[in-house]
Amino acid sequence: MSDEPAFNPTPAGDITISARATAHEYVRSVLRRAILNGELGIGRRLVQTELAANLDVSTTPVREALRDLATEGLVQFDPHRGAIVTELSTQELLDIYEIRLVLEPLAMRQAVPRITDELIATLRRMHDKMLEEPNSGDWVDRNRVFHMAVYETAASSRLASIIRNLQDASMMYVSSSLLHHPSLRQQANAEHAHILDALAKRDADAAVAMITEHLETSRSAIT
Repeated sequence: MSDEPAFNPTPAGDITISARATAHEYVRSVLRRAILNGELGIGRRLVQTELAANLDVSTTPVREALRDLATEGLVQFDPHRGAIVTELSTQELLDIYEIRLVLEPLAMRQAVPRITDELIATLRRMHDKMLEEPNSGDWVDRNRVFHMAVYETAASSRLASIIRNLQDASMMYVSSSLLHHPSLRQQANAEHAHILDALAKRDADAAVAMITEHLETSRSAIT
């Protein structure tokens, strides 16, 4: 048995096993939310048999879900402890943000000339949902989708893929910083509004300046 406190998953709203959501998808969704909410903290061991018992599934969907989450950067496999919630050193996080501060302004500058009115409308809807989102972990997930919608739609696909990997690696640290500093959500939402305004005006310099400020805010909060 693990010496970790028992994991009692918070009900995940409409996340259920159904014809449209397999056991694998259900487990991945519940664990993903728990990691981003801090219910499964950084460095926490993820014992397959215990998770399966708590989620009332077999170990097969748990194993598949853990592999998926490892691909996202939320879980890593340690040779001695097995699967654990990803833990990074302060230096690793600083390195990630140093790279993001180079690549995301570049992607933003690439994206601005290709921004469409349809994408602006989509981003505004995303922003409205973020303003109303009560769950911190779900807000972090929406935050990533918001930014990647810009990069994946209008910037280099190779560059967007690299940025996605870097964002995945830092997601739970962003979530943790929001739990300790709830006011950061309000600040981030305001920065998103400024980014949206710059994109709507096709103002590349303003958009680059705002994404740089946005990343600096996040870096200061998590390190």
